[in-house]
This record gives sequence, structure tokens and C-alpha cells, in this order.
Amino acid sequence: MQDTRTDGHDIAYAHGRIAVLQQLLLSRSDVDRLLGAHDAREVAKIFIELRLTSRIDQGIADPDAVLTAVAHWVREEVLAMAPSKSLDAFDILWLEGDVPLLAYLLKQKLGLTSAISQEPAPAFTLYAPALWKELFSSTEHSLRSEQYPVSAKKVVSHVLALKDPTPASIDTIAAQWGANEQLRIAKRYGSDHILRYVRHTIDVKNIRTALRSIERPQEERKQLLVAGGTVPVRGFLGDRKDIAHAVEMADLGYDLAAEIRKEHVDIQRLEQSLSSVVAADIADMWNVPLSSEPLFAFATLAFTQITLLRTILLVKRAGFSPQETKRVLPPFLPGTHYVL
Repeated sequence: MQDTRTDGHDIAYAHGRIAVLQQLLLSRSDVDRLLGAHDAREVAKIFIELRLTSRIDQGIADPDAVLTAVAHWVREEVLAMAPSKSLDAFDILWLEGDVPLLAYLLKQKLGLTSAISQEPAPAFTLYAPALWKELFSSTEHSLRSEQYPVSAKKVVSHVLALKDPTPASIDTIAAQWGANEQLRIAKRYGSDHILRYVRHTIDVKNIRTALRSIERPQEERKQLLVAGGTVPVRGFLGDRKDIAHAVEMADLGYDLAAEIRKEHVDIQRLEQSLSSVVAADIADMWNVPLSSEPLFAFATLAFTQITLLRTILLVKRAGFSPQETKRVLPPFLPGTHYVL
């Protein structure tokens, strides 16, 4: 789908603006500096010195509030630049915040949350958190109301009708709802690049789930996986060699398959291989002319980097050393147009 001038939006201006905003993304040296921080207090000081945080209110000192403000700023930039015909495509990104909130509220409704459970507070969602809560406050009335998305009402009705729901099954149902919505949006938008990105993110999540649950019975493992990726769910139900073969057949990369085959998986190397799948999709989007794909690539990278910052903050609060922090971090994706 090619976007031209629509409702006053100029795609050429957006491309120029993106080139400026890219300069604000994290660099490898920024990440190394954060890794070397002694504690969460030092991390908070570094946060306010980053280029990525330079466009928000400089009076914000709390690091959690800083990250939330950056996420809101990125979303506002994206919505301001995106041609009106492209706006729906970005719902794919906002939905990432709805899934954990939906899962939590479903478990809370069914009494499956614990005393230490905390309600997720995503920086962005497609549907307002208050709307989700209202949907659960008076279910019978809410499920008849037309203000809620049909798919959301269906998934809530489905879960509430289950005989023996478990927290894990509810997490999977919520994740499948989110994946279905993202796939529907991507197909309607018509971008092969964005659709491939959505399908590959499903693959990446399924690979992690399959390897973590590989010792469980097949039927139990099947209930944890999400359909819609380039690898069919059945491809994740065998042993490591079977999973690696399915990954190869889906063209997700030889290096990734090789890591999966190893009897003792190096988590860091595996995560790097998984991130390279998404990085390749983003790199392809940067270079699609007269389209919103570069803006989608920028938003995806920005939110990925915000997640990285949040993870660093959390592990530093837990007292992790720089070496321990590096082992648990998601891979760093730079703002490059090429796969390194």
C-alpha cells in the first residue's frame, strides 16, 4: 500500500522527521554505560542524560515516570506523522499493552490472582484500561454493549465459560486474542513487511515457550502456543531437532536453528539469534519508499529500546552486577537500516 498526501499529512515530511528522530535512539555506548551503573539510582541519573529522554519534561525525575513519558512521546510523534490511512497499522504496536492487562483482569475475575499479583501498567494500550475494567465490572451488561470490540467480548465470554481455567491457559488465550487482532490489522493494511513482522514475532514467542516447556507432555505444550506464525504449532511439539527443522523450513535462519539444536542452549546466543529475525524485518521496513513502513520501524525500535531500559532499571533495583544484568537483558537493537 502506498501512501500519498492524505488529510494534510505529507509522507515526505514524515520520512525527513524520522531521520531526525532516529538520532535520538539509544546507541551501544548508551547501553554499555547503563550496564556499568552501580545501582538503580545511577541508572536514573543516566536516564535523564540520554538523547531518547531529551524531548520529555525535564522536570520528571522518577525513572519509571521518565520511561512512561518517553513511550507517550513516541506514540504522539507517530500519530502526528502517520497518514490517516495508515493509522490503523500502528494498532499492532499498541495491542502489545492490552494483552497482559486482559490476561490479568481475566485471572482476577476468576479468582486466579495471588496476594502478590500486581495489575500491569502498560505505557500504552489500544483500548483504555478503564474500558477493560468496565467490561469486567458488570459482565452481563458489558458483553451486550456495543462500545466494546466484538473480539474482546468473545474472548471474555469464552474464558468465563471454561470449566477448569488455569493462569497459563488464560495467558495463552489472551496472547492468541492479541495475535489474531494484530494479524487481522496487518492483513487489512496490506503491507507484506508488517505482516511478516507480526508473524515472526509470534514465531519468536513460540520458540521461547517451546524450549521452556520441552519436557512437558505434547498436549500440555500445545496449550501454551499461539497460532498465526510462519511455523505451524505442530512444528514446536517435537524435540529440539524437530523444532530446529521446523524453524529452518520457515526460513527463520540457519544460525537460529543451530542454536536450538544444541543440547545445552546458550540463552544469550539464542536470544541474539531470535532478535536477528525481528531486526531483519525492521531493516527491510526502513527502505520502503512512499510508505509508512519506516515510521512503523522507528516506533517498533523505540518501544523495544524502552523495554530494554525498563529491564535494566528493574535488574539494577534487584542488585544485579553488570555481568548478571547483561545475561538477562533482551538483545539491543540499534537504529540501523541494516542487519549487523
